[in-house]
Amino acid sequence: MTDGTVTDPFAALVERLEGEADEGFFHTAAQLCILQDGDVLLDTALGRTHLGAPFTTSTLSAMYCTAKPLVAVAVLRLIAEDELSLEDRLGDVIDDVPASWIADRTIEQVLAHTAGLHVINTILARILPERSREGWLYASPPPDGWRFGRDRAYSEFGGWFVLGRAIESLTGTPFDRYVREAVLDPYGVAADDLVLRIDPAAHPALAPRISATLDLTLDRPVPLLAEVGPETAAEWNPSFGAYGTMSAMATFYRGLLDDLAGADRVLPAELLDAAVTPRLPIAHDVTLDRDAGFGLGFMVPLSSHHFGERPGERSFGHAGQGGTSFAMADPDRDLVIAVLFNAGLDADTALSFRRVNLIDAIYRAIGD
Repeated sequence: MTDGTVTDPFAALVERLEGEADEGFFHTAAQLCILQDGDVLLDTALGRTHLGAPFTTSTLSAMYCTAKPLVAVAVLRLIAEDELSLEDRLGDVIDDVPASWIADRTIEQVLAHTAGLHVINTILARILPERSREGWLYASPPPDGWRFGRDRAYSEFGGWFVLGRAIESLTGTPFDRYVREAVLDPYGVAADDLVLRIDPAAHPALAPRISATLDLTLDRPVPLLAEVGPETAAEWNPSFGAYGTMSAMATFYRGLLDDLAGADRVLPAELLDAAVTPRLPIAHDVTLDRDAGFGLGFMVPLSSHHFGERPGERSFGHAGQGGTSFAMADPDRDLVIAVLFNAGLDADTALSFRRVNLIDAIYRAIGD
């Protein structure tokens, strides 16, 4: 049973995904939102949550790294307001950085994944108590010989941790509140549909909407129940702590496309264009273990991140843990796609098979 809007070109695709949800091999639920030329082509949910309840368009899920551009755009907003520059060093922005190798890094190096902040991965960061993460980051320099600003490796945790600290140092505001007020509100993203940090006082009201991700890489499905609990939801975690719906993520990317066309609601077109343009040639990434490219807080080109060959060369976006979710925009087609599956798979199945084939089917449905 589906929930939401399904236009004719996508009926067969949704029916196939429903069948897969019933089988449970790749997922048991999904959300998809597709916008083009200002129209909603698809905004639907299907399947069931980890508790067996219907998965709806208002179900909240942990988005992991798919939400990284939210914090990146907030940093870019500070640059647009002349409160920050790409050349500023972290040590000049954040008070009392004890590690000189981090203090000397620039905002551009952090956003472009050339700051050497990649040693701590999301699994290690999640295992560590929240109070221990910052100290571990400062004590985890990159390998000897790392060329800051030239060598690149995707930073799952460290880069966005220090960007969150930078936002709070400059604004005197919790990073999640600044992202909400400076980015999400101007783009018209509903406050309860995209939350970077769930306040403990608000958790009882939102908890019934949260569905846990399933780990399907083991012998049997394992729900990641920590995602539903108030401790994890309330963590200070700008790296991968957000919860949301795919319609909310699509609204965010719709706002980015509008700004890229000159709307100037959050970012000037020139700055945003620079952010979604590859900074360095594609090269092997030791974190992702594949050749990949990045802009400033965005995965580009998408062809280097298992999005297939359908998206245009100017397309930009980001994906989340285990291939569970992704969101992207294709300026050449005025197209936004946001997708979440409630299950993490092995990399080959999740990326090379599920994501590439899904994006191909979406582009065929829009007649491309």
